[in-house]
Amino acid sequence: MKNDKPKDSYNGSKFTVIHCEGALKSYSETLNRVDARRRESFTRGIIQQIERLSDGQRMSRENFPQEGDLPKRKGQQKAKKFNVLKRIPVRGYCWLSERYKNTYFISHYVYKDYDNLRERDTHKVGANWRRIEENGDER
Repeated sequence: MKNDKPKDSYNGSKFTVIHCEGALKSYSETLNRVDARRRESFTRGIIQQIERLSDGQRMSRENFPQEGDLPKRKGQQKAKKFNVLKRIPVRGYCWLSERYKNTYFISHYVYKDYDNLRERDTHKVGANWRRIEENGDER
């Protein structure tokens, strides 16, 4: 498993999980901040989490919490939430698509050594969400 890295997409028994454009690049950049001795096992762990999600397995609130609000559609009263694949200190922000059936999109990854959700991460998820959910641009 020496050269394993997350794939563009995962087709599980319940969901398809797709990395947005630039998400794998952000993972590589984020991984560079993880201790070199932990990178291989860390990547295996992230891949396992994505595979569990794609197979519809139960995800704990600790490892897959709701993190922030997605943009509202016109006339929508309450904002839907996006989640985060959490493997300390890395986070992968994602949402369940309304446009593409049974599909999660991973927006991007960040190295997070702070507590609060940063506005720039909410904006980045929102921009990817708009591009995909409103404009139909999957890649």
